[in-house]
Amino acid sequence: MKKIKFLLVFLPLLTGALIYLLYRSKNLYYYNFIHFLDINGFVLLARETATLYRKLFPTWVIYSLPDGLWLFSAGAVFLIARKRFFLHVVWFFFIYLFVILGEFVQKFFGGHGTPVGTFDKSDIVAFTYAYISINVVAIILRLFQNKDKYIFKNSKEILENICYTIIISIVGLLANMF
Repeated sequence: MKKIKFLLVFLPLLTGALIYLLYRSKNLYYYNFIHFLDINGFVLLARETATLYRKLFPTWVIYSLPDGLWLFSAGAVFLIARKRFFLHVVWFFFIYLFVILGEFVQKFFGGHGTPVGTFDKSDIVAFTYAYISINVVAIILRLFQNKDKYIFKNSKEILENICYTIIISIVGLLANMF
């Protein structure tokens, strides 16, 4: 189950980061990290090659799918291989609501060139698909896992949720920072 969780967490995150690196603006925070690692030459070469395939992808793939993949990864962190499943479902539901609320904050206070961001209905659709799909995957995996294998105290799981929420929030915010 840990290998499945690892794939469900990191594969979507890496796919979203790859979309950001290949097709999004060079002003995003990820590029500061690329310059810090001194691999910007490789990324620029990959971007040039990826430009040839840009027309194959609809706009929502470039601008909304990475956000949905981020939420899917967050859901995998909270819902897969955890003992108190209902607790984590409720926790993840509040994260989903917070993310949707953030989109509406962008609608009323954001716009192009603002630090808040730009409202996009496709982001809400991507978030909703990600939320529903990871819940379905988690329920299916829950049916097959050994529920007695993960024995933790509630306080430990809540503390883990707080730590995971902070980490996932940082990863999500860094992707959109200028």
